[in-house]
This record gives sequence, C-alpha cells and structure tokens, in this order.
Amino acid sequence: MTTMETDRGSQPFVLGLVRCLRGLDRGMERLGRATAWLTLALVLMVAGDVLFRYVWHVGSVAEQELQWHLLAVIAMISASYTFQQNEHVRVDIFYQHYSPRARQILDIIISLLIVVPSMLFLAWMCLDFVYQSWSLNEGSPDPGGLPARYVIKAFVPLGFALVAWQGIVRGLIDLITLMAGRSSEVRDGT
Repeated sequence: MTTMETDRGSQPFVLGLVRCLRGLDRGMERLGRATAWLTLALVLMVAGDVLFRYVWHVGSVAEQELQWHLLAVIAMISASYTFQQNEHVRVDIFYQHYSPRARQILDIIISLLIVVPSMLFLAWMCLDFVYQSWSLNEGSPDPGGLPARYVIKAFVPLGFALVAWQGIVRGLIDLITLMAGRSSEVRDGT
C-alpha cells in the first residue's frame, strides 16, 4: 500500500476509489502482458506459413487471414497497455523540462480532456462499422477465408474504448495524487 492509502485522514470513499483504480490498472497490465503472448503465436504462425509454403508448397488463406487478425488484436489492445505503461508518444523535448507537478497537471489534462473524449468518440464512430459487418454476416471475400469478419472488426471500437478506460484510470489516479499533494510517482507505486 502506498502512503496515500494509509493516511489516517483519508476518507473511505477516496481509499476505495484508489484501490479500485489500482485494481483496474493492474487488470490492464495483465491484459497487455497476455496480449504479448499473441505476438509469439503470430511469429510462430508466420514462420510455419513460410515453412509450409516454401518447403511443401502448401498454403492456407484462412491461416494468412488469421495472421493479420492477430496483428490487429495485438495493435488494438497494446495501445491501451502502452498508455498504461507510460510509453505512449509524447513530445518529451518539452515535457522533460517541466516540474513533476506541471507534468502531472499536463498528464491529467491530456488523459481526461483529450484522450478519453477522443477515444470514446472514435469507438462510438466505429460501432456502425461493426454493426454493418454483423448485419451482413460479412466473411472473407477469398475462397477458404475466415467467416465472421465482424468479430475482428469489433476489436477496433474495443481498442479505442480500452484506451479511453485507461485514460480515465490514469487521469483519476493522477488527480487524486495531485489533490493529496503527492507527485505522480505514487501512481507508479514508488
């Protein structure tokens, strides 16, 4: 537990909220680490595809489509994990010169006022894309391809929603630590 969670003057609601947010943060970390294993699966599939194609002259359209489906899942879920790990793209040339408090305020503003609304908007805009695919029971146009293309398309709004979710968690943790007078190192568990 951090010092923020053990302060005697803290209110039960804030303590509960912090515990909940930290649990959600750990959940995102587990999801990201689990998704990393899909990368290994993808590498093995590509290597197997190359081996079968060039040694035995056998190939599968469904396997090739599954490869790019896995890549899409990895990309959409990894975006939220990257944000959770604080490895996202940022203009560090300016950011590194700010004080820890200024960085924390900037992180709160970016998380809650830019990332969350924009990701929720993109997720909402993609829902029609998924619904249309589902209503048509869209499948691969290639013979031997994968059916139910709407399943992979559903990862597009899901990925945006996960980034928004992580933006809420991160922004609230930073806001609570700022209001408690602590730096963002509390968020990182130090």
